[in-house]
Amino acid sequence: MTSPTGVTGPAVPTGATGLDRRFRRRAGAVAAALCATAVALGTCAPGAWAANGGPSGDPRTYRTAEDAEKVTGSSSSADAPELTSGLFTDRIKPGEEKYYALDLDARSDVHITATGVPDPGTRITYQDGLQVTLQNTDGDTCDQGDTKGSGATAFPLSAYASRLMGDPDDEACRVKGPYLVHIVREEGDNSDPSSWPLELSVMEEPGLKGAIPAPRPGAEEETDENNTRPAPPSGPAKTRKGGTGFNDARAVGDGVWKDRLRPGETRYFRVPVDWGQRLYARMEVPNAAREAKAGSSFLPHGFRMNVYNPARAPLYDEQVKSYNGDGAKFDHYSNPVRYENRFLDRDSVSGTRFAGWYYVAVTVGPDMVQQFPDGTPVTLRIGVEGHAKASPSYAGDARTAGFGVDDQDREMAEKGLTEAEADSNATLRTFGWAGVGAGSALLLVLAVWLLTARRRAAAAAPQGWPPHPPYTHG
Repeated sequence: MTSPTGVTGPAVPTGATGLDRRFRRRAGAVAAALCATAVALGTCAPGAWAANGGPSGDPRTYRTAEDAEKVTGSSSSADAPELTSGLFTDRIKPGEEKYYALDLDARSDVHITATGVPDPGTRITYQDGLQVTLQNTDGDTCDQGDTKGSGATAFPLSAYASRLMGDPDDEACRVKGPYLVHIVREEGDNSDPSSWPLELSVMEEPGLKGAIPAPRPGAEEETDENNTRPAPPSGPAKTRKGGTGFNDARAVGDGVWKDRLRPGETRYFRVPVDWGQRLYARMEVPNAAREAKAGSSFLPHGFRMNVYNPARAPLYDEQVKSYNGDGAKFDHYSNPVRYENRFLDRDSVSGTRFAGWYYVAVTVGPDMVQQFPDGTPVTLRIGVEGHAKASPSYAGDARTAGFGVDDQDREMAEKGLTEAEADSNATLRTFGWAGVGAGSALLLVLAVWLLTARRRAAAAAPQGWPPHPPYTHG
């Protein structure tokens, strides 16, 4: 007869056939249990880290953090819900104002970012935007930031404000007590009428031990426009599918990376940048196919790229670049990450005020479907320049608070993990040896069981039937 593995041998007597069937059935059950154990350990789940989305279909929308707390901001400061360190979600309508309360100490720097999320592919104007203000209960403004849409192309809009203990001009905002976060959704004549999801990030940064360093002479001139570009990273591009937002941004490090975006889609990547280092990011869009360039191929709203610091504050004013079918590129080069940069005026300089995960967001306009009907290929060239320097002497754990870089972050960038994937990997490592032990024990039990079952099968077989038939290939 022919065995299930494709080899032939003598006919098996009836008594042994029943045992063999039960043997295979039980062995299959044990194997299934082993497979289930392996899946639980995350070792045999194919495509476990596969990114969602592809070139076709609707653009993916911004994914808020799963553990974000839902709040409803009030129209009056008297009824403002209280925020703490963490992430919160709300919604905001055109022209709407919302208040939230904070209770701050007199030691920490506090960073607040509001991210409004219009639907991908919708048309927004230069007047659409967000404004966030941090103020004390006397009405004094501690800090204010705003962001505007750019060129009829919707993308997540992030506005940032902070309270800095070392700022000599904000004495009224350095005391312990209640504060208010005031958020306004600004609108124009033809603004998007829909309500936007709103994500709020509140981060507390420990103060320093000892004196706060003064800004370095000349640092104010180390702007993106004045920085001499390094040689862009070269070599074959590796595929890394970006995330929908800050929360599922895909980690990347030095190198050349590629993705394919749907029309109107925004994707996020994150890069670990340590103290003293600089981030170089370049976005490239290739030339369109010859037939796609027939007639007028100029698109005024082709693509954009921006960089955000670990507190999600944008480093640069939003810009959407045109595209004419012949290929295009756009880059940013930050100044070195230094604690004392926070007291400088320009956002592109003061934004590089702490080490940690920096985010690169890229968007392709809805009209890019004319040139790339199957999705727009995008290449990212990422370079982290300079040697890492020692962290400032914090009076607390800045790394846990989200400000700093460690070896695990660099490993995540090397492997291209999202934060959720990295957390899963850490969990697997925590009980990995226990899982290996459990799997080994199951394998040992299976081996003993197989040996016992085979001996029983041999004992039950009619005399003369060999327990190990000399199978030959047929």
